[in-house]
Amino acid sequence: MNTKKIILILISFCIGGATLGLGLGAGYALTQHFLPEPQAIVEAPSPAETAITTVHVNPLVVPIDPQEPSFVEVIPRAKAAVVSINVTAPTVSIFGRGEAPGSGSGFIFAEDEEFYFIATNNHVIENTISIRVSLDDIEDIPAVVVGYDTDSDVAVIAVLREELEKLEAPFAIAPLGDSDLLRMGDAVIAIGNAMGEGQTVTRGIISALSLNIPIPSNRNRLNLDVLQTDAAVNRGNSGGPLVNQNGEVVGIVTAKLIGADIEGMGYALPINNVRPLLEDILETGNIRRAYLGINAEDVTEWIRNLFNLPSTGVLVGDVESDSPAEESGLQRGDLIVEFDEKRIESIADLQQALENARPADEVVLVIYRDGERIEISIVLGSRLN
Repeated sequence: MNTKKIILILISFCIGGATLGLGLGAGYALTQHFLPEPQAIVEAPSPAETAITTVHVNPLVVPIDPQEPSFVEVIPRAKAAVVSINVTAPTVSIFGRGEAPGSGSGFIFAEDEEFYFIATNNHVIENTISIRVSLDDIEDIPAVVVGYDTDSDVAVIAVLREELEKLEAPFAIAPLGDSDLLRMGDAVIAIGNAMGEGQTVTRGIISALSLNIPIPSNRNRLNLDVLQTDAAVNRGNSGGPLVNQNGEVVGIVTAKLIGADIEGMGYALPINNVRPLLEDILETGNIRRAYLGINAEDVTEWIRNLFNLPSTGVLVGDVESDSPAEESGLQRGDLIVEFDEKRIESIADLQQALENARPADEVVLVIYRDGERIEISIVLGSRLN
């Protein structure tokens, strides 16, 4: 299977409901184009054909640490905040309209006098007819959508306090950690409703930090900043927590990479990126996003050479009236090359930088104007998603 094909299927959202409504035609297409190709079987070479290899031995002995942290004590506490989410979604096939079940995960992160609030992925609850949650496979109860954000794949649902408490099952509010403190190699666990079969726990490490991955969605193609982990992620894990050794949620499991030669590549939204979005949804039912106020276009290497521009970047077109961009003095024809010390080479880079910023943040743009390098300080505005 070629790389392009893998990237197209990339990232299979882990909820069964994400594939609902595709019908038999889509199933046939997936079978023909996206199922893993059989791997070739290669005969091992004979000893005579095997090249001699020099082995370099590290002279430093790395002892086994008998005190390696265990998650045995952490799991019961973390698991008490995790819920299984079961949804019903409309389907359309050659047989007509119908309904089909889907599953996902979430975790309780806040409460008020009337509700407990649950964080999950938007793709878990998007376009559903009904949503019900359960605590570790105990009787499920209805949930309602508080708010969601398609651009970040984050959603909040709520259940009535009296409904959850009458289940007489232990539950907890998950503590949120600091994902900025994570390092490659830190141990983590993923907890969720894997394959819709109830809550399970898998263990791994943080494999990579601050990756940007494209994910197909029902509306458009998302580009998400994520953590990578080799903790096993399966369909139904979406929306569940990625938990550190202190029992704190450091990410929301959102996707995995699928392919014949791919193993152990799961992704989670860093909790530090998600936390302000959850707070916005609780406060307003919507997301407040950083706003600059320009129309712009990419300056590629080809365009840079053609017009003898000093750099690639984003070329400012129209500047909106009464916008933060206008108030800062940004002008039509300015070439944006940095956003708060982050290199900007495309509109996608600028959009991601704005996504990671918050309204009222003061940022510094580096621009070229008439060939001169200039720094401009801008206080970002606010817009509702």
